[in-house]
Amino acid sequence: MPLVYDRSMHTHVPIEPAHLSPAALPAAVLEAITACADACRDTLTRLEGDRERLRAALARRIARAPDGPMRRLCAVDGTNATVPAAGATFAVVAAVAVEEAVLTDQEVLVRLMPPVEELESILGGIRTLMELRLLAKRVRATSSGLFLLDGSFTAALLDVNRLLVRYTQDARGGELPAWWTPFRELIERFFAEQDWPLILNCRRVVAHPKQVSAANDVAQLAPHLAGSVTDRMLWTTVLEPGEYALPASLIKQDRPHLLTGSRAVPGLAEQRTAIEHGYGQLYVTYYRPDATGPAYRLELPAALIAREPLGAVLATFRGALQVSAVQEPLPQFLADAICRQAGRALEATAEGARTTLQNQFGLTLVQRYLGPYRTPRR
Repeated sequence: MPLVYDRSMHTHVPIEPAHLSPAALPAAVLEAITACADACRDTLTRLEGDRERLRAALARRIARAPDGPMRRLCAVDGTNATVPAAGATFAVVAAVAVEEAVLTDQEVLVRLMPPVEELESILGGIRTLMELRLLAKRVRATSSGLFLLDGSFTAALLDVNRLLVRYTQDARGGELPAWWTPFRELIERFFAEQDWPLILNCRRVVAHPKQVSAANDVAQLAPHLAGSVTDRMLWTTVLEPGEYALPASLIKQDRPHLLTGSRAVPGLAEQRTAIEHGYGQLYVTYYRPDATGPAYRLELPAALIAREPLGAVLATFRGALQVSAVQEPLPQFLADAICRQAGRALEATAEGARTTLQNQFGLTLVQRYLGPYRTPRR
């Protein structure tokens, strides 16, 4: 149940210098428990007290979920991680696909990166490209089933656009830095093979963001709760088990161009209109399968919002919620669990590289270049 921090939860706990101790900082944080609880209590009281009124106000958007045949579900997720060193940074970007409970495909890119500004943002964009590219590969490989993208179509758009803006900036001098080489190849293949239009036009791809801060419905339909809850919390409150919110457009019609960093990428200028049109055909719904769980946000193309195909999507999603302790569909949970191993594996890779080089260059020189540059904390 996401509760949003606001100013009413702020507390200032002065500490006299004479009383400072290692426990002073956690003590100051713990002093905020009452203020935080009071703010949460106010939000919960308003939600529960307003539930029937909110439900009545949203009645035109609420409907019983249609039923349909269950399909095989394949989830795609990705990750990126870094291990900083004194003179370089170990980096990994990976994407995996899990169908039902089986790992069916993966892509992994490991590089030793020079000092680069905004490296995490660059790697996040590369991760999203790898996810989309792997998703397109799985779509081409099968003619049936449903595909679940871990995350939001909107977040994917923002990640890729930030990457392309940086790529365009670095290409202005006429020659990209050498560290761009493997990433440039990935970017160019992604657009040369038109992976993005394929995904946006596919009738079998749905996005499910586990964590999302969208509050558009709150602002429009329950403005008195703005700044306190998200759309997902709102729909979790008003929907009965087995109900869903009628789909609404993901992208507002008055938005300017969605892709701005397209000049340096071959083929992107020609695809931009198709990509932006595809985003204009995406819709958002919230679905509450049962009484014990929350409402889930699903982003899907226009071709899936009709009653019959939507029934198959919702039935497949509901059927994949197999484990009571897991709040997302099982393939999505497993894909995320596999991705989490990449960071630990990268730490072992960095340590292995240091050990390998020590025999040749000595411990002092290796640590000077490869670190670690700070004391490890476990």
